[in-house]
Amino acid sequence: MRGEAGSVTGQNVVKHDERARESEIIAEIRTGNPDAFEYFVRTYQKRLFRFIQTLVRDAQEADSLTQEVFVKAFRSLRTFKEEASFETWLIRIAINSVRDHQRRRKPVVSFGDLGGESEEGEDTLPRRLDPSDGTSPERDLLSREIRNRISRALDSLSPRQRAVFVMKHYGQRSILEISQATGLDEGTIKSHLFRAARKLREKLEDLK
Repeated sequence: MRGEAGSVTGQNVVKHDERARESEIIAEIRTGNPDAFEYFVRTYQKRLFRFIQTLVRDAQEADSLTQEVFVKAFRSLRTFKEEASFETWLIRIAINSVRDHQRRRKPVVSFGDLGGESEEGEDTLPRRLDPSDGTSPERDLLSREIRNRISRALDSLSPRQRAVFVMKHYGQRSILEISQATGLDEGTIKSHLFRAARKLREKLEDLK
């Protein structure tokens, strides 16, 4: 238990140091050094691209939207209140950009239109299908067929379910962080996670 507590404490210290460093960079940009924004591009571009690609399922669209998100973030930096982390703020912009992108192609329901219905507990995926089970390199060892099956199963989720599921299981985001990024209450987030996991279990039943 002591080791686990020490690990959590260490992670919190790292996060605090990162937030402090990023706050300094934001202040530098706001006082007249726009080139300092390159730090955020270098730090988050790959992660943001992977997140968006999982939502839109197209690398070219994901690349374009990733650039769009950084442009929006730079232009809106003066309105960033630093209540959440910069990465959580980026994810929020990304979700809105993907939503707007999809809306231009076909009607979608916005996050704000979702109801608050919730269900007790969260469904779970089989360990070998759960993207949070192990590190990213381990996930890459899954067979091509299984990865394709999981990709197609993710496509069967609604945009809201997919976004929440990807943030929780691929992005390792807490319920609080997902709430900050999406504007959804925690009960609604848990409901989407439950329904997404249940739907994926049904789609991937034979891979258990």
